[in-house]
Amino acid sequence: MRFPLIATFLLVGAVASATQAQPYPSKPVHVIVPYPAGGVVDGLVRSLGQPLGESLGQAVIVDNRPGANTIIALEACAKAVPDGQTLCTSSSDGMSFNPHLYAKLPYDAERDFAPITQLVWVNGVIVAGARVPYDSVRDMVAFAKAHPGRINFASFGIGSTPHFFVEWFRRTGGADIVHVPYKGSAQIIPALLSGEADVTFIAMGIVLPQIRSGKMKALAVTSPRRSPYLPEVSTLAEQGSDPQLQNWFGVFAPARTPQPVVDRLDAEFVKALRNPRFEEQFLKVQAFDAVGNSPAEFAEFLKADRANAKQVIARTGIRLEDSPTR
Repeated sequence: MRFPLIATFLLVGAVASATQAQPYPSKPVHVIVPYPAGGVVDGLVRSLGQPLGESLGQAVIVDNRPGANTIIALEACAKAVPDGQTLCTSSSDGMSFNPHLYAKLPYDAERDFAPITQLVWVNGVIVAGARVPYDSVRDMVAFAKAHPGRINFASFGIGSTPHFFVEWFRRTGGADIVHVPYKGSAQIIPALLSGEADVTFIAMGIVLPQIRSGKMKALAVTSPRRSPYLPEVSTLAEQGSDPQLQNWFGVFAPARTPQPVVDRLDAEFVKALRNPRFEEQFLKVQAFDAVGNSPAEFAEFLKADRANAKQVIARTGIRLEDSPTR
């Protein structure tokens, strides 16, 4: 009876060795995106997916799983097989704010993911409808103090980045501003144009045409320095009210993904980011700044970003007890 048993072990060992010997990737790579199809992040991943797929020799498939403040997508990514065939994108929302925002999460942002690379910085802007009687965030705060409850500040929901800006201006500036949640930028932009909403925070590339045509006003940029896309608009720091909330997007693998696979993916994503066609057709259009750092550099950045998120949450007082997926 020993010989069949030994043969079985040898067969299992041979299969395992053959699996390990397979070149990476051995099949299409899935990238889970925590936002709807057609949005900016979806476009970012799809634009990178073509040169990335050509370089990897396998198709890159985008798997959109929006909802629950990115928790649905990140839980799926954390529980995926750590073989490099399933990746995910995230931002400060899912990786830095959620761990401090919710008492319980179905994933651990520090332990359940292997950082690959920060893809981009998102140039953000505090933008208002053209008819508002203020031209800067400083003037907006002064108006809100003089006219309590008159300013409707649109957000993507409780705990979203625009919501943090609302609470920051309330707590640090004493501004009486009304928080109005919407489902996304597709609803916020018409609301600003019609006057239903007054102000929001949004990715600059989405509203550059409206700002340049005079249909919206840029009150401040949220980056540390003035943006080359709107050089005449001052930063929040220049206006004396900066929570240092600069959005970014990065790519992650499940924890325990082999380091050689993580390093290969980092190299391929960085190469795709440096593609001149991608820069012209996507980065400049969306007003994004490419990053493309190493896994170790990205991990260090995440530590600092989480520390800042903790401070912002403490200053704004926003806290959600339960994960919206439960």
